[in-house]
Amino acid sequence: MKNTASRSLITLSASALALPGIAKADAPPLNSSLSYKISSYREDDLSREQVPFGDLGRYDIDVHQFKFISPLGRDYALFIDANHENMSGASPWFSTADNDGQPIINMSGASGIYDSRSEIAIGARYYSLTGNIGGAIGYSEENDYRAKYVSVSGSRNFNNDLTTLTVSASHSDDEIFPSDAERFNRVRKENKRAKSLAVSLSQILSPVASFQTALSLTGQSGYLSDPYKLQDSRPDNKTQVAFSNSLRYYFIDANGALQGDYRYYRDDFGIHSHTLDLSWFQNVTNSLKIVPMLRYYSQSPADFYSNIDDFLKPLSENQSSDYRLSAFGAISGGLSFVANFGGWITTLTAERYVANEKYSAFTVDKPSPGLVQFTRLSLGVTYEF
Repeated sequence: MKNTASRSLITLSASALALPGIAKADAPPLNSSLSYKISSYREDDLSREQVPFGDLGRYDIDVHQFKFISPLGRDYALFIDANHENMSGASPWFSTADNDGQPIINMSGASGIYDSRSEIAIGARYYSLTGNIGGAIGYSEENDYRAKYVSVSGSRNFNNDLTTLTVSASHSDDEIFPSDAERFNRVRKENKRAKSLAVSLSQILSPVASFQTALSLTGQSGYLSDPYKLQDSRPDNKTQVAFSNSLRYYFIDANGALQGDYRYYRDDFGIHSHTLDLSWFQNVTNSLKIVPMLRYYSQSPADFYSNIDDFLKPLSENQSSDYRLSAFGAISGGLSFVANFGGWITTLTAERYVANEKYSAFTVDKPSPGLVQFTRLSLGVTYEF
């Protein structure tokens, strides 16, 4: 499971980028731009109460992201994205019970997990008077994981450009070859695939308000278990459905905008979740913006989740003690500063995330001792030329 934390973060980022911005203009970029962003992700150490023996440290991840955008003629644009990550730390390996029958964690070993991941994606888009269409191909590789993917999307404007309909689709084909397979009796090589389809509708409601609603469907098949957990067996098919809504309103007197987002998710592992995001975009000067953010998340447990591994249960039966499959709630908050000076845009962001079963909107019968708390800092610079 050594790379799953970062992969979840990337999945999470990719899903956000797949949805179009509200009231997005159908015009190619007038100038080229080059962006670089560095992020530092640090998970809090666990306590000795959670981990009676061994190291307490968890994941540290440093992410470098590059993006190049350039117009191609009058109606086309080129997009190139590249990412590189360095990861180290440890993650829960399996769970057992202490003398009181409470779950405790056995870690994978903080001194032995180091990995890196590199990714590149290239895409192009055509812009017309009534919409746009484009696609991208990408490749990602790390020590034990390789992914190839392709995506296409198109938007069409209606109602005097006040309404925009967008459809997107993607397909990925991944290979998994866990390290130390023979030593820990892990699978040597497996494959998994994913197909996604998303439809969104954006509507300008007034000069100061806009709304977007979106529905996405994702199907995964193949090896969906975590090879880095000692006792982990999941179904080889999963269907995910997500329904999201976003409302943005600009307050003229305050010279700021409030954006609220709600997302409902469910899959056939048995997980249901709710996500609520609130952001305030405050214009301080013509070149400086401050953006405070607050998010609440809660999910129900997977049907086969247990906070104590049953080693008498055969792996042919579905089971997992992965904390990400438990019932829990999480609260996160952040603050961004965005400065725009001529052709330069600089963004500085700090975020704090805390997960706890007490924050859950669902009943928690089997609380996980491995829930994550983390801090993330990022600095991004974009130059337009």
